[in-house]
Amino acid sequence: MPLVRVKGKYQITIPAKVRDALALAEGDLLDMTVEGSRIVLVPQEVVARVDVKAAITEGLRAYQEGDVSAAFESVEELEAYLDQQ
Repeated sequence: MPLVRVKGKYQITIPAKVRDALALAEGDLLDMTVEGSRIVLVPQEVVARVDVKAAITEGLRAYQEGDVSAAFESVEELEAYLDQQ
């Protein structure tokens, strides 16, 4: 692994080989932990926050108006349905 230097404000640059291997992009989030004398960075996917109450209200409204999709037996069925839309 390449060496990195700790710069001002304790910043480091992640080498291109590492970024490419993990498909990291600017703005991605990394979880940082300490394991013994090691710093471990793990890429994280973050789900956008939603207004749960508003989402439930909208879902109920759509259901009451009959604006719903069919039930699916598998992910493949759902994907096929979405491909047709």
